[in-house]
Amino acid sequence: MKLDRRGFLTGASAALAALNLPTANASSEEYYWQAGYETAPVDGFGPTRMTKLHGEVPTDLKGSLYRNGPAQFHYGDVRLEHWFDGDGMVHAVQFEDGAATHTGRFVETNKRRDEQAAQKFLAPGFGSVGDPTYSLSGPDDTNAANTSVLKVGNDLLALWEAGSAYRLDPVSLETIEPVVWRDDLDGVPFLAHPKVSPDGTIWNLAVFGNRVGIYKISPQGALQDFQIISMDVAPYIHDFAISETKIILLLQPWNYGPLTAPIVNSLQWQPERGLRALIIDKADMSKRRWCELPSKAFFHTGDAYEDSQGNIFIDFCAYENPNFVASGQNALFKGDYDRSKLFPPAELMLAKLPIKGDGVIISTGVNAEFPRIDPRYQGVKKQNTWMVDTAARSHAPGSSKIHRMSWDKAELDSYDYGKAHMIEEHVFAPRPNSTEEG
Repeated sequence: MKLDRRGFLTGASAALAALNLPTANASSEEYYWQAGYETAPVDGFGPTRMTKLHGEVPTDLKGSLYRNGPAQFHYGDVRLEHWFDGDGMVHAVQFEDGAATHTGRFVETNKRRDEQAAQKFLAPGFGSVGDPTYSLSGPDDTNAANTSVLKVGNDLLALWEAGSAYRLDPVSLETIEPVVWRDDLDGVPFLAHPKVSPDGTIWNLAVFGNRVGIYKISPQGALQDFQIISMDVAPYIHDFAISETKIILLLQPWNYGPLTAPIVNSLQWQPERGLRALIIDKADMSKRRWCELPSKAFFHTGDAYEDSQGNIFIDFCAYENPNFVASGQNALFKGDYDRSKLFPPAELMLAKLPIKGDGVIISTGVNAEFPRIDPRYQGVKKQNTWMVDTAARSHAPGSSKIHRMSWDKAELDSYDYGKAHMIEEHVFAPRPNSTEEG
């Protein structure tokens, strides 16, 4: 692909979130990026009217931007062993009349209540051993509710891939209760990256061992269907994709062996198995087929769509192996940044899954993670994917640059906030009364 860097989306309505990094000494340009690994106040934040530093908030931008992420990293001098395992804190930035108000609250899970009472880490996690004497009765005893959020009807859900969704009040962010979609699904996992079709239907997975449950949920939050599919392996699944008529599971060759603490030690990288796509018909989930692809590790998909011949295309950000998450952030988590020791970054790739035969993967050569789309085009053909640049920076980890891939032109637009910023994945907010993608 020929990629031309051009000016970024003049006047586009991508709602952007960025962390301003204070300098330890302005003249030395030493940036205090470690702020992202500090424990937040136990009572959270706000609500606080935010101070506008520069620019203008569009007056027609109204509503709440919700974010979620780990925010409990130490008790006393004892730090967590992996960044995946911190208790989740949900943030809301409410936009109205050109102003913004911020609120942040921890999700009060069973795990958090127990650990706050003990003032120490108890539960095992993805990369943390925990206290071996801590009693576990099910996945929700280790639920950190720290990965993402989903607005369903009048509820806000805090998500973590290996346990229940937690229901929050969307205004105060107070925790209400774990969600039970059906009596026999109490405690069954609810993946942290659900997909919402243009008609509002929500699709999601419950991953447990070599079985995957598929949720179909109405826009109002009623469970419409739940079916279980068995597989020959127990793969690590963090994300998936949907097209208009299909659910697509990309099964990377990173599979669970016997479970142990921490969980990451249970996972085995088996590249000889390749990356396999399981394609499931939405209307009849008994209709399934497999497609083989070259070995890749990945954590996030952008979107999938079908062409007129039935071929499926998926954009996703892929690594050669999962070492980045398995061990690549341990030094950062302890406040040590050494650019020379970083693992190779993810690349934006496009997979083609034909009706028959093996699939192919095309690399764009773009270093990127956290692909996002205009949500009105989920599952249908779209022209744009936005993503965060993952090229290593000399002065601090993270990124200050967002890309947009224009697939029809095979061109890349970029915008750089500057080295004093560290950005997260971006959220697209369509302009009022607009229907055009982007």
